[in-house]
Amino acid sequence: MRIESLPQWLAAHPPDDGAFVQSLAGVADRVIAGEDLRVGVRELLDELKLLPRRDLLARAIADRPAPTGSPRADAYLAALAEHIAAREGLERPGWSIEPDRFLERFWFVSEVPGFRAIAVVQSPAAFRRRGIFIARDALVRV
Repeated sequence: MRIESLPQWLAAHPPDDGAFVQSLAGVADRVIAGEDLRVGVRELLDELKLLPRRDLLARAIADRPAPTGSPRADAYLAALAEHIAAREGLERPGWSIEPDRFLERFWFVSEVPGFRAIAVVQSPAAFRRRGIFIARDALVRV
């Protein structure tokens, strides 16, 4: 078998479960420490692509992230948990539907002119229902 991608290599040479450490709770901790939400989310999404089993994915979204002090970040992490669970056929974490995980005012993540119309159409349901509008590709990592 010829290995052509990192996921294929990982499937053939699975690392110990402890090698996968990213989680939504970890992203929240990084935001609390002053890191930009987008950086933590990108790194989380990168690792989630490599997970060899669904139980590891469920583990990455299961723990309730600590409140970050940013209602936007807290709602975004809940939307991401719900979106990942729906996409992967996992149970949605209970913490993701707590009232403080929804915004009172809409948030269009990008300030680029013309973005709003695109984001209204493209945002995944888990984000839209929390008042967060993102482009479809915002969650795609290559």
